[in-house]
This record gives sequence, C-alpha cells and structure tokens, in this order.
Amino acid sequence: MTEQKLGLGIIGLGGIAFAHEAGYFEMGEVCRIVAMCDIREEEAVSRAAMYDAKAYTRYQDLLADPAVDVVDIIVPHEFHYEIAKAALEKGKHVLVEKPITVKSEQAEELIALANQKGLKFSVAENTHFVTAYLKAEEILKQGILGDIWTVRTLVAGSEVLRIKNPNLWHGKAPYGGVILDSAVHNFYLFKWLFGGVRDVLGFASRIVPEGEMEDNGLIFGHLANGAEYQLNVSCTMEIPWTERVEIYGSKGGMIIDQLADPVVKYYLGSNDIDGTVVEDVPFDPLGWKFNSMIAEVRDFVTAVIEDSPPRVDPADALYALKAAEAVAQSIEQKQAVNL
Repeated sequence: MTEQKLGLGIIGLGGIAFAHEAGYFEMGEVCRIVAMCDIREEEAVSRAAMYDAKAYTRYQDLLADPAVDVVDIIVPHEFHYEIAKAALEKGKHVLVEKPITVKSEQAEELIALANQKGLKFSVAENTHFVTAYLKAEEILKQGILGDIWTVRTLVAGSEVLRIKNPNLWHGKAPYGGVILDSAVHNFYLFKWLFGGVRDVLGFASRIVPEGEMEDNGLIFGHLANGAEYQLNVSCTMEIPWTERVEIYGSKGGMIIDQLADPVVKYYLGSNDIDGTVVEDVPFDPLGWKFNSMIAEVRDFVTAVIEDSPPRVDPADALYALKAAEAVAQSIEQKQAVNL
C-alpha cells in the first residue's frame, strides 16, 4: 500500500455514480475522491462538496488536475472512448463503465494505449462481482451439473420513463438500445463461465414509441462447447431490475434469479423435487446490483495500489462488445453470424 492516498476523479454523476462513490468511500484509508465532473454545474458542485473535492464541468479540466491519479468514467456510451483515451494519454489509470466503447476498434485502441503506457485499464462490469455468479462458477468447476447443454438468461427492468425523456440518451440512436446496454453483461458472463459463444442470431423490437432504438432483444446461438443459449434483454418490464440465469446440464440444472428467495438453487434430475439451496447468496432485490458495483470499484483501486491485474480484463469486455456488434449485424442481415 502507498502512504499517500490515491486521488480519484469521477466523470459523470448519474445514478450509477452513487455506487462507485460508496465503493471509494469504503476504501477511504487508501484513496479519496479529489475531483468530480458533470455538465450540470450545480450537481458537480454539491456532490464534490461532500468529499471536499474540486468540481468541474469539463472533463478536460479534471484530467489536467495533478491530484487525480485514477479516472472513473460514468457517462453515456458514445463518450467512453473519447474521455478514456484522453485520460490514458494524460497518464491516468482508467475505469470505464460498460460497454467498454461503442465500437470494437476503439476498445482495441484503448487497450493497446493502456498497455503501452503501463496504466491500469478496466471496465466496470459488475457481473464478475455478483455473489450468485461466483457461486455458479464454483458449482460448474465441480462438475455437479455434468456437461452443459442449455443456458438461458434474462436481464430485465424498466427504462420507459427515461426513454420517454427527450433530454436523456436512453433509447436514442445510434447507441441507446438495450442490446448494447444490457446484452454485453450476459456475453461477458458467457465468456467467463462457458468460454464464449460460437454464433448469434438476433431479434429486436421497439415497444416504447418515443424511443429510436430497440428496447427488447432476443438472441439465440451456441456456446463454445456447442451448447445452446437463449439471451433475452428488456428495458420495458415493470419489475425491479433483475437478472435470471438458467443452466441445464447432463446431470442437473441450476436456476439463479435475483427476485427469488432463495436466489440460487440446483436440481439433480427430474426426481429431485426439493433441490439444493446454494448458501451464502443473500436475497437482496434492491441491493445485489449496488453491492456488486461497490465490489468492482474496490477491486480496481486494489489493482492500482498493488499493481495487480483487475478482475475484469478489458479484453473480455471487448469480447462482449464484439458479440453485441455481431447481434446488430445479425438483425440487419436477418441471419446468424459467427464469431
């Protein structure tokens, strides 16, 4: 650990930023927020005052602040590349919200730039910090479910009000669709737990008329081992934001549902009516995502201080982006696309 606290600069103070701030606050013994930036000056000033930090309305001014060692980028997707590149060029370590960028060539450039400069660069992909998925990883490694045959996933909640708001980016062309925003989570999960996907066949629809992009997506394909997967994303479901994952193998199946109690349970065959509850996965519909975001920023701070690899490899976030790009291509061409 360093004697001097790591200086953190946060760019973009929307709702997700609160979870990031909480993570940094928990690590107050080794880091502190020294600068905050938002185009809304009043918001930047009031939030920065909470940490005795400097307030900025231009990200360029925050990047010029010598007290900032690490930059946390929480802005609309289309600005990830521009700000992350500028931060890396200034010699700052960078954590950027998912998706890593909106174009895979941009992500490749950022990864190369970070490596060239010897800087830590990662993506705030909370999937790898969700307790239920960490437990699923353990069960899969033990082979309890046998050979994996089918995986089904759902990421669902409501962004209807934000899509209807003309001042917000949600639902706006070309980068406000639910596939780029949410499907990358599951493609990251597929890469982590199953080695990735072979192909994608995508379908999309738009339910909210005020939106310009798809607000529902359905994707089919095959995992690396040949198993089938079904991936469903929606931001028009009037329920608390949730994720559901079903994994079916030759010996049994496991169901993960953040709105169910218990959250994780597996069954070994059709006669196993009671199933087995996976312990130490708290039922917390309102906190599971928030807590995973806290964990992701804590991991990145630790990686910077200890000069260790962050848990989320940006190459895996790039993989998830490429899969989402393949889905867009599949929808346009009306046919499956191989990765």
